[in-house]
Amino acid sequence: MDFLDDLHRAELEPIIWLQQWPDWVRPVMELLSVFGTDTFFLLCLPVLYWCVDPRLALRLALTVMVSAAANSIIKLAAHQPRPYWIDPRVRPLSVEGAFGLPSGHAQNGTAGLGRLAVIAGRPWALWTAGALTGLVCLSRVYLGVHFVSDVVSGVLLGAAVLLLVLKLERPLTAWWRGLGLWTQLAASAVLSGALIGAAALANAAYTGWSLPAAWSSAGKIAPESLSTIVTMAGVLLGTLAGASIMHRIGWFDAGGPLGLRAARWLLGTAAAVLIWYVQRELLPRAGVVTYAGYAVLALWVQLGAPVMFIRLGLMNRAKQARAIH
Repeated sequence: MDFLDDLHRAELEPIIWLQQWPDWVRPVMELLSVFGTDTFFLLCLPVLYWCVDPRLALRLALTVMVSAAANSIIKLAAHQPRPYWIDPRVRPLSVEGAFGLPSGHAQNGTAGLGRLAVIAGRPWALWTAGALTGLVCLSRVYLGVHFVSDVVSGVLLGAAVLLLVLKLERPLTAWWRGLGLWTQLAASAVLSGALIGAAALANAAYTGWSLPAAWSSAGKIAPESLSTIVTMAGVLLGTLAGASIMHRIGWFDAGGPLGLRAARWLLGTAAAVLIWYVQRELLPRAGVVTYAGYAVLALWVQLGAPVMFIRLGLMNRAKQARAIH
C-alpha cells in the first residue's frame, strides 16, 4: 500500500486549504453531505413507496442497497484511513468510524441520484444529479473525512453499480418472478447472509491487524466492525421478502388526495419509528438482534404498512397488479 500512502500524503494539502474557507461554508457543506447518505435515501423511500410510486421506490431502494453493501465490503477489503486519522492538521468536521476508501457518499450519491435521473428521463435531471453529486464529493473532502481519491473512486464505483443495475434489472426481475414464493424467501435469506459472509471474508485477509500508530488522530474507532453490513443485510432481507409477498397478494394504489397520503405517511412512519426504537434502545445490542430488527423494519415498510393502510381505508388495492420487484 506504499502507493496509496504516498498519494494520501500528497492529498493532505488541498484538504487543509479547503478547510480555510470562511466559517459560513461549513453548514452548507454539512447539508450537502446529507444527499449522499444511504440513510437519506432510505428515509425518503417510505414516502415514495406509500404515497407516490412503489415501482420507483423499490427500484431506487435496491439500487442504493447494492451500492451501499458493495461500498462497505470494499472499504473492509481496502482498509484505508481517512484524512484526519493520519494528520492532526486536518480538522474532523465530521466524525466517521469506518474505513475511508471508497467514499460511500460519493458512491451512493452517484448510484441513487443517477437512478432517479434515469427514471426521470430528462437531460436536466442528469445534469442536476451530476452537479449535486459533485457538491457532495466536495463536501466530504472539505469535512476532512475523505481524500480526493476516495471520492473519485466512489463516483466510478457508483456509476458501475448504476450501469450494472440498469443492465441486469429486467432479466433478474423476470427470473425472480419465475420462482415460487418459498424459493423467493429462501433466496432473500441467502442473499442477505451472503453480504455478511463477504464482509467477514474481506476482514479475514487482515487477521491480527491493529490500528497503525500513524493513525493516532483517529481516536477510538472500530473500523473492522460488521455492524453496518449486518444492518444492510437485515434491510435487504425484509425488502426482498416483503416485495415478494406483496406481489403475491396484489399491489396497491399509492395515489389519492394529499391529506390521505399524509395520513398514510404519518401513521406508517410512527410505527416504523417505534420498531426502530424498540430494537435499538430496548433490546440487547447483539448482531442477530440488529439483523432481525432491521429486517422487521423493512418488512413493515414493504408489506405491513400497505396492508394496514388498505384495511383502514387509507389506500386502495391496485386495479391491475403489476410485478414491480
